Amino acid sequence: MPSSITSKELVEKSVQAAVSAIELYNKPDFKYREESFAILMSNAWELLFKAKSLKDGGENLDTITETKKVKNEETGTTETVPKTNRSGNAMTVGISYLAPQMFASKVEGLTKECLTNIELLIEVRDNAIHFMNADLALAKTVLEIGTASLKNYMALAARWFGVDFSRYNFFLMPLSFFHGFEAVEGVSVTPATDQAQKFLQYMATVEQDTAEGAEHYITLAIETRVVKGKGSDGMAVRWTNSPSAPAVTLREEDLLERYPYDSGDLIAKLRDRYTDFKQDKRYYKIKKPLESDGKYCKVRYLDPKNARSGSKKFFSPEVFKVFDLHYTKKGAG
Repeated sequence: MPSSITSKELVEKSVQAAVSAIELYNKPDFKYREESFAILMSNAWELLFKAKSLKDGGENLDTITETKKVKNEETGTTETVPKTNRSGNAMTVGISYLAPQMFASKVEGLTKECLTNIELLIEVRDNAIHFMNADLALAKTVLEIGTASLKNYMALAARWFGVDFSRYNFFLMPLSFFHGFEAVEGVSVTPATDQAQKFLQYMATVEQDTAEGAEHYITLAIETRVVKGKGSDGMAVRWTNSPSAPAVTLREEDLLERYPYDSGDLIAKLRDRYTDFKQDKRYYKIKKPLESDGKYCKVRYLDPKNARSGSKKFFSPEVFKVFDLHYTKKGAG
């Protein structure tokens, strides 16, 4: 490890790793897409955390050096020395140590949601060789993890080091005309492997830990839509904090499109989708927590201004991701 490396140099290397992750992910025909992104984005995070540790530690490399205890045979005492690699160079601590250690130390701006997202990204990286290319649902999940990770990364890099990302095109390209990412009800061309299924189940549990109004994200879903053309009466809009800007509202039709199933429709869909579905206590136990999560369910009131008026629940296609973890899909065997 060079003795003169600085936090500024590590930050620049970190940003280049993130840019490389995006460039490889966005290639039109690349068979190692998810794996490469997870590996490089994990590296970007590790370098950013090392840079932050160096900066907070007065550019002292000891703050990121991995150590071990050895016994001095002459004095009989135990000493702490740098751990070295095969070539004899001092090793540095990794992201799996740095991230939770910095969170426990309450480093400015590092939230629980950001830490959970990084842990998911590391899980993808560590398991990449086993299953990443085999299942479309998993590929979509990696996109959601990666999008959130990029957003969190940009926020902390700018906050800690003032990085200006305007010189980069920091975005992922989810649009696919062949892979079905944008389908309302996603389908997988093959049954998920055991490893993929376990990962999706793990992710479903940690996603629920996102606090309301959290600064960072565990995952971010991206929705894309292909339309035939742009009418002449379409109004262009952009984000602005100008009080004179025109207001844009969601229509009733938009809500119905995103949450198309009432309780009866949902039960009918589930019966068509699974071989072992029954409208029993198990079903209601699974559904109950979804009803209070805006990602899965919206409550429409007869009088929108009165929460005590008659109401009806409508469900998003996102609920099928949850039910897929509990029931057997038809044709999966």
